[in-house]
Amino acid sequence: MAEIPTADQFYKLSLVADRCEDLGSKAISFELDALAVHGYRDQDVSAVAAACAKLLKEKHDEALGDECRATLKWIEAEPAFAMAFKSLGYITVEDDHWDGPIRRELERWVPKLRDNKAASSYYLSTALARIPNHYPKYISRLADACYRYISGVGHRTVIEGPSTIRRLKDLIAEFDEVLNTEWLPDSLRTNLAYSLRTKSALEALKYHGDIASPASRRNDADLPTRLFATDLLRVNQEMFRSFHKKSVFHLMGLSFVDRPLEMRTIERLAKSEVDAHREVAAKRISDKRGLDYDYVLATLKANKSLTFPPENKD
Repeated sequence: MAEIPTADQFYKLSLVADRCEDLGSKAISFELDALAVHGYRDQDVSAVAAACAKLLKEKHDEALGDECRATLKWIEAEPAFAMAFKSLGYITVEDDHWDGPIRRELERWVPKLRDNKAASSYYLSTALARIPNHYPKYISRLADACYRYISGVGHRTVIEGPSTIRRLKDLIAEFDEVLNTEWLPDSLRTNLAYSLRTKSALEALKYHGDIASPASRRNDADLPTRLFATDLLRVNQEMFRSFHKKSVFHLMGLSFVDRPLEMRTIERLAKSEVDAHREVAAKRISDKRGLDYDYVLATLKANKSLTFPPENKD
């Protein structure tokens, strides 16, 4: 059995998808420039699509590198990952598989670019780079979850995060109080207020509310694994718009997982995630429409939804 990758190796793999997309979009932009020189002719699209697909494969290999390729090889050799891979609906494809999807995307864009010669091809190059990047992105997000578990970062975030966030808020409040000192020169007060925009800082902290109120905080022996499972549920929700609890259950069998969770525990974690999303949605809706938060939340729960019925304008 190959040696389990280190936390640092998983972290490096977690960066690959974003690097792959960046390198790919920059490389194929030159192919799109060549297409533009000839006036976006329909007869050129197939050749450009094939060239783009080849370039994206090359840039994926470049972004991966030898070390990350070894980490990926270890993941894909794990029986637990093979079962998760299958349950997520992934399949292995031939090297020329992406020619068709890239060609179809080009065919959709070319008339728009032809009609508006001043239109930027930046968005097209990014869209094309993302077409073959779904699996690398999933692998990168999975690698990040593995890194957080093996390094203990996820565990430390839950244990230390709430008190650290409270301390940051207290320091911001103290800064605001000192800033209002009457003898402070107005020019200095203005410069300091601009340097540290406290409202923006508080909004940033609010955006990371999951650190202040983690989904699981009972500090027992299973906490690290529950946090790992929660990270995997969030990866699936981001990538597939579904928790895919079965795939998370399979990944509990990865070689480095010390205390695998039962399916019923994973189901409880998924329910907690839904409840948290629903509370955020209820707060947003109640603030926007001026409605009672508890009423909105109760309605969302009753409807098993994250959306609220539209206002009656009659």
